[in-house]
Amino acid sequence: MIRGRFAAVLFLGTIAFAGSALAAPQYARLSYTADPQNSVAVAWNTTANTSGEVQYGTASGSYTKTVTAKTTQANAGLGYIHEAELTGLTPNTKYYYIAGATADGFTGEASFTTGPVPDPSCGSVKFSFLADNRPDPIFGGGENWPQIMGQAANHKPAFMLNGGDLVIDGDKIDQWLKLLGWTSPVAKSIPFMPAMGNHDTGPGAGDGANYNQIFALPRSTGPNGSNTEDYYYFTYANAIFVSLNTENHKTGSIPFADQAAWLDGVLTANPKKWKFVYFHKPVYTTGTAVSHPPNEEKQNAAFVPVFDKHHVDVVFQSHNHWYERFEPSACATKGNPGSSNPCSVGATNFAQGTVYIVSGGAGAFTVPAFLCGNTAGRAKCLDPHHYVLVDIKNETMKVETWGAFPQANQVIDTITVTKVPDPLCGTPPDAGVDSGSGGAAGGGGSAGASGSAGSAGSAPDASVGGASSGGGAGVSSGGASSGGASSGGASSGGASSGGAKSGDSGDDGGCGCRTAGSASGPAALLLLSGLGLALARRRRRD
Repeated sequence: MIRGRFAAVLFLGTIAFAGSALAAPQYARLSYTADPQNSVAVAWNTTANTSGEVQYGTASGSYTKTVTAKTTQANAGLGYIHEAELTGLTPNTKYYYIAGATADGFTGEASFTTGPVPDPSCGSVKFSFLADNRPDPIFGGGENWPQIMGQAANHKPAFMLNGGDLVIDGDKIDQWLKLLGWTSPVAKSIPFMPAMGNHDTGPGAGDGANYNQIFALPRSTGPNGSNTEDYYYFTYANAIFVSLNTENHKTGSIPFADQAAWLDGVLTANPKKWKFVYFHKPVYTTGTAVSHPPNEEKQNAAFVPVFDKHHVDVVFQSHNHWYERFEPSACATKGNPGSSNPCSVGATNFAQGTVYIVSGGAGAFTVPAFLCGNTAGRAKCLDPHHYVLVDIKNETMKVETWGAFPQANQVIDTITVTKVPDPLCGTPPDAGVDSGSGGAAGGGGSAGASGSAGSAGSAPDASVGGASSGGGAGVSSGGASSGGASSGGASSGGASSGGAKSGDSGDDGGCGCRTAGSASGPAALLLLSGLGLALARRRRRD
């Protein structure tokens, strides 16, 4: 009898333990759904239906406030998703938090730093952009993502933008769970703001898609908004960031014309000094037998006029698995907004054009740069896995592209843009995870600039040129590439996530394509054969 009672107690204890484990919080992640200076969103998953809350405060281990989370049953396999929006926070302040429930346990402590108070023209912000971290069906590569994301996190950006293709198949729950496991160690402290890629769609669109359920993002409200998270914007310091969608327009719910009209309204209402737009399928890129073409969805005619009208500083794109940077372009200004080719206004004429960057090197198999060919208006084409780091201090923006592997912790491309300085602006410290300062909404006019590109490591300032509405400003640009096409191979690499080192890595031969050490002879034939196999089996989600 005693043995039977012991067995019953043991059984009930096992059931209780299993229930608690199912309710344990997993995959904590941060994002913005409102103003970053005084709010942040915390999301996490549980297998069982349970309540949730976030406890937080400004001292480690001392949580003086509690916010109850909204709990939603997600698509089968995702379990329950809990989202808590922390509001009324103090700007430029470090907070510590735990998420979960008293009965079921909490996540380990993590921290974040709120954004600065906006200022009419001054501000500081550091952020990163990276994309196409999905595994490749043939060559793998998804395991590269946590290494590359970790290297980007070492720079302590205030937040991370992602251009999409987070998974291979957006319908598959196991892929999303694996992504969350890889992403949470960084995203629990650095807000993660993605755009939807063609591999991320499904099942369905809008709130029914796994992508939309997993991430807590702003909704596109107002005129021409879809009231979904498919496209959205947020502001930080003296900059605005807009995520567009090149996928779900096919359902008819968010045509490109509607997105463009919405974007026009958003940029008009938020005249920030610095403007950034990011999405998946590129406006401009180099189409080859193993890469996607530019203007693939005929989005240029809708988007480019708005970019030119508001002088968007940088457009980040992905989809092609390499790095490309184009000279400042203004096709709408030149009367050809629907062009699939950029309309260069000069290699460093940042005052009159938008810089278009293709960054698809955060994990997936990369395309060798020797296949880039010669594309008019392109400044760089490189193939290492990489991420882009943008550092803004008042009127100066530095855009650095960092190699992950095989060129870990090396700067492979850089440009610097300087707008009209405000005499009231000082030099604020970095705005990153541990510190942030300054702020700034508002929008100074574009600075006139001219100059020639310098090599990485030197990048001398260019002379002042003709000015538009804001007057003159010094600019510089540079960067370099090195090595052959080996980084386009399937190797996962063994990148270090240690401290960053800067430096250039060679010469690009003048056309943006890497020449030193390029694959040739039998090695090139073998590589091309492998690429042919990849092309034959590559899955393109429409």
